[in-house]
Amino acid sequence: MEGQGMKRLAVRPVPVKGESLTGYLLRLGKLNCMFQPLEIMDALGVEKSSHVVKGWCQPAFGDLFDALEDRLERPLLPYLRQFEGLDELRWQRDWERMIQDVRMGYPRVCTQCVSETGVLDWRWSLAFTSTCPKHSSLLTAECPSCHKALKWSGGMLLGCDKCETEWAEMERPLSSSISGLESQLWTQLEQDPASVDPTVIHDLCRAIVYMMRPFDSLHDTFEAAPRLIKHSECVARAYRTLQESQFFAQWRMQCHEKRKDLLPLGEEFIEAPCKLFSDGLLNDWNGPKHGLNIPLVGVSFEEVFPENTRYIAQPRREAVFELEGGIGYRYQLDIASIASTMAWNEEDVEDLVSNGIFPTFKNVTQSKKRRFDAKQIIGRLRQFPVQTTDGFIEIEADSPIFRRNFANPGMLVNDILKKVIPGGFGEGNFLSRIFVDKSRFEKWLLQQRKSATRRSVSLNKVAFALDCTEQDVRRLVEEKNVKWATHQEWEKWIDGPSLFEYMIRLY
Repeated sequence: MEGQGMKRLAVRPVPVKGESLTGYLLRLGKLNCMFQPLEIMDALGVEKSSHVVKGWCQPAFGDLFDALEDRLERPLLPYLRQFEGLDELRWQRDWERMIQDVRMGYPRVCTQCVSETGVLDWRWSLAFTSTCPKHSSLLTAECPSCHKALKWSGGMLLGCDKCETEWAEMERPLSSSISGLESQLWTQLEQDPASVDPTVIHDLCRAIVYMMRPFDSLHDTFEAAPRLIKHSECVARAYRTLQESQFFAQWRMQCHEKRKDLLPLGEEFIEAPCKLFSDGLLNDWNGPKHGLNIPLVGVSFEEVFPENTRYIAQPRREAVFELEGGIGYRYQLDIASIASTMAWNEEDVEDLVSNGIFPTFKNVTQSKKRRFDAKQIIGRLRQFPVQTTDGFIEIEADSPIFRRNFANPGMLVNDILKKVIPGGFGEGNFLSRIFVDKSRFEKWLLQQRKSATRRSVSLNKVAFALDCTEQDVRRLVEEKNVKWATHQEWEKWIDGPSLFEYMIRLY
């Protein structure tokens, strides 16, 4: 290395416990009057890497370790192993999580810690940390003095590169209480990082994404957390969402205010963000467990739940929505979110939206991921008001009559909108209160049963329609009430015409 014209490093520090690899490289550079990341990596003869996440999250690898030992002229492997161990923590990456890689490529610091130690803690770069447990202050991604975003440089170990104010000269940050869960995680991360429960990280990432878009029904998955100055504030809200039932109830209350335009579809659509969030958790948290059942009478508007468009994936963006701060995204729905909100099967929702009965976002018509605007759905259903004349009856969406005829409410709503059968919808629960002409409805049900039994029917669908077990269906075959389908896999399909005749006799 010396032969290649590289100067000898005057100061050669070793890593300290809890220091991040990126932070160690910056500290090494600063002590040798090299402040920019590229300058430091050039001095080591290796390339700066962004690894998986955006920004700079330097991974531990052999060439870097060899370069460090060579340039620092001392055996460093025992010290460097700590970086390797942190890089290999399995819970840092999980492709089934809403934030897949929890390592952040952008700096966040506790200004008091940096002022006291001159070291960057590796835990500050984790997307699910928010508050320094030592100083009870939020981690910051901006200079508290000039409010410019922090950037990686050796200078940030002393203070702000922009306004040149040292950390020690700045006012003490406002105190921020740390949740019991986060305090526990900080201790685990310090003592035994491998012991951190990955299901807890899964739920925290889900809470972070939902708190970034608290009034949406649809939430995107991210490879890594987008850069956001107020990230720590959102993470602190995520902890409260999981742990505090009153905080969760305040979220529900604000959903009623922000999503009130969806009332014609029913209260379940107003509270959909809270319910969908709860349904995807892997652990039983106090916040949603009790917060979903707290009466909203008397719940205050003490907390603010801001929305951030950085947590809307690019394919879902529209210029008009951006101008409104993403408000329009509150009303976007897809097949899965409608099914979960209505407690329907996704197959029922597919029938509801079939034949292009509702316009789709960006005119995507075939994908299961196609999205709909709830306001447009409401507008379409309002064109078919409640029918109160003689001969019309109300059909509940969960009526067993659908099951007995191989039908579902989605099919009925779709046919009403196509004017196949006269009907309308009850205000306040459009998709749950369906009104139809009684005589026409009976004919419609018979037609659905005929259509379904024109061919053979799978054993499980027969059991569902008859509200019995598959063993009961086999018994019906033995008693010669229905027949096996001879052209299908043995004893897994029932002959359709024989089933139709049996159901005529049964009902």
